Amino acid sequence: MTAVALRLRAELRIRWRAWLALAVVCGIAAGTTVALAAAASRTETALGRYLRATSSADAYANAGIGFDDATLDVGHFEHLPQVARSERTLLVALLSRSRGGRPIVPVGAGSIQYQVPSDDRPRNTIDVPLMLRGRLPDPDRADEVLADPKALDTLGIGLGDAFTVRLVSGAFLTRHVNDMDVAADPRSPGTAAWGPLVTVRVVGVRAHAKADVDGGYVDFTPAFRRAHGGAAGVGHWAEELAVRLHGGSRAVPAFRAAVDAAAAGHSHGFYDPATSRPVVQRTMDLIAQALRLLAIAAGTAALVLGGQALLRTAAFDARPTRTLRALGMTTGQLTGLAAARGALMAAPAVVATAIVAVALSAGAPVGWARQIDPDRGLRFDAVPIAIGCATVTVALVGAGALTGWRAARARPGRGTRPSPRSAAFATALARSRLSVAAVTGVRMALGRRAPTATVPVQTTLASAVAAVTVVVVALTVGKSVTHLLDTPRLYGQTWDYETYNGGRNPALERAAMRDPAVQDVALGFSGPLRVGDRVVGARATADLKGRLDPEVIEGRAPRADDEALLATKTLAALHVRIGDRVAVRSGRRAARLRVVGRGVLPSDKWTELGHGLFLGLPALKRIAPEAPAAAVYIRLRPGTDRAAAFARLDRLYTRPVQVRPQEISDLARVDGAPALVGVVFVLAAAAALAHLLASSVQRRRRDLAILKTLGFTRAQVRSTVAWQATTVAAAGVLVGVPLGLALGRLGWNLFADGLGIVSEPALPVWSAALAVPAAAILLANVVAALPARRAAATRPAAVLRAE
Repeated sequence: MTAVALRLRAELRIRWRAWLALAVVCGIAAGTTVALAAAASRTETALGRYLRATSSADAYANAGIGFDDATLDVGHFEHLPQVARSERTLLVALLSRSRGGRPIVPVGAGSIQYQVPSDDRPRNTIDVPLMLRGRLPDPDRADEVLADPKALDTLGIGLGDAFTVRLVSGAFLTRHVNDMDVAADPRSPGTAAWGPLVTVRVVGVRAHAKADVDGGYVDFTPAFRRAHGGAAGVGHWAEELAVRLHGGSRAVPAFRAAVDAAAAGHSHGFYDPATSRPVVQRTMDLIAQALRLLAIAAGTAALVLGGQALLRTAAFDARPTRTLRALGMTTGQLTGLAAARGALMAAPAVVATAIVAVALSAGAPVGWARQIDPDRGLRFDAVPIAIGCATVTVALVGAGALTGWRAARARPGRGTRPSPRSAAFATALARSRLSVAAVTGVRMALGRRAPTATVPVQTTLASAVAAVTVVVVALTVGKSVTHLLDTPRLYGQTWDYETYNGGRNPALERAAMRDPAVQDVALGFSGPLRVGDRVVGARATADLKGRLDPEVIEGRAPRADDEALLATKTLAALHVRIGDRVAVRSGRRAARLRVVGRGVLPSDKWTELGHGLFLGLPALKRIAPEAPAAAVYIRLRPGTDRAAAFARLDRLYTRPVQVRPQEISDLARVDGAPALVGVVFVLAAAAALAHLLASSVQRRRRDLAILKTLGFTRAQVRSTVAWQATTVAAAGVLVGVPLGLALGRLGWNLFADGLGIVSEPALPVWSAALAVPAAAILLANVVAALPARRAAATRPAAVLRAE
């Protein structure tokens, strides 16, 4: 057996408990970091896996009463050559109320779409339900339904609850011009005699993977349709055809053209779900970014703490180096011995990393992605676990080898001489009016030791600077997020109230304009248009009172019928500048509009922030005469009672919609991530400081004993340790506060540009100047309390006798 193996075996018998404990701690830290990184990846990919698992439709085409043209049947579409598989569904028109009495409408935020198979299929093979709770309804039971969480929230009910709806007979709906007016009728389902009164029970809850601006879904069974007169008896505003295409989403343009041709001029609808999926994906991406930020913070904290612990342990194990060298071991053997120690610790650390990562995987993915993830539960994420295990192995072996090599090359009695700058600083401290305890504590905090010392002064100072920097960055980001959420114009919403009116209603419009709290009123349109070579979400308005312009960053808002404003990312994607003209098209109609401004438009189901086109409604009518001005935008006067004004508007309009874009709602969901990152770094810095003080007290027992022999009292010794901690905190504050403010501002500007909003960072100057220094110094002294007490209890005679 070689000398390295003999020595390693002897050390293992003595030190195995300490090595195992360090390995487990490193494994837990690495496993937590790996779990966060894996959760970010699973969150980001949840939508794609959901679409594959549920065989989601490539496109939807519909026709029916809701389009005031009952002569077109979707059967004209299901045999088109692009169609690989199809399913037919009636979109049922009925009267329903939430438990709070609010009318449930079929379109927009807070809506519910009731649907029933019209082809007698017992189960869906397109858009297969991903079950969250309960079970699938029995296809032979007319009183069982399947719902998603958004529908249940809107209705105010849960799994197992029953609710009552008033069906609308097909004959009644045929005579009724607008089905949405039916849904919003002020009468309750119990008093409106339009069809049978039906009570159904929710037996299952399925995942919802639509955009926030979409409503919920309730699925009736085939038995429900048969029990109430079939397609002729069940009033429906459309029959929808969901299709899977040969070639998938790439075949959608050809299928759309074929649908338009098959419709032969009859009114019909077409929806490409790929247009709204980027908006849904944005939710996953934001949460994934927050998780990656936490993973980076956790990994950095683990490196700071684990690195110090590893170096200290390796340095402790390297103390007999001089003896071993005297016995004949070479530098290579000593380095190999230290690396072998690290390898022994790496084995249990790798096992702990994998176990912790798998155990924590049950909590992934996070947020909305968790609802639609088809692979919830424990999961072995091979790639991040392999990276984590490799990192732990390299860190343990590398730390041991580096420390062993340095110890083997160190010359006996060689120390680290202070630099002239350090000597001048020490002289200035000695001549200052600070107490002897303060001078000693400051020098202990900033002093350097020999290469094999275990007092990690430099790394602790770096930890303090990093912690303060991250805290200030977190404060800056948190305050900027709050400012963004409280300032809608930053994300393009220049109005306070939005409603989908289902068409012009001059009486309601006049009533809104007469309200003394209302400053501006405009009709609006939102939908896709083709701009250049790409489909872009467009918004168009026509002012009824005052003027509602978009948020302009550069240039101006459109004034003439041939002018338009583009969002920043769309402007860049089209490679145009202000003053250029772009071709805007809808179907066969087109117009060339001059770009007069760059601005921010709020996202909706058609587009995301940073993208979009804004134009006047008259300009839109030239391109798409059939486009409905179905939205009403209202801005209130500054200083008015907003709650009272909203209440009056709610009484006018039965369909107020969510006005905050989904990306901003998603940002509100993860606004606690910066604070959590700050907490992680503060805890890491506090632990690093505690490690520094404990190591300092242990390694400087002789210095403390000499100080007490020279006359230091217990109070002075405690004060020395407190000053040491205060100095570390002060160094962190002096460097970290300005650095954090600068990085926070820069980071928010980059984030705002990436998100496509107006960048207005809100700097927490007073918090950074007052609260952060006070909190840092207070925390440092709290951490120093126990080491200071231990240092004050040093017994000079015992320590000096041992030395």
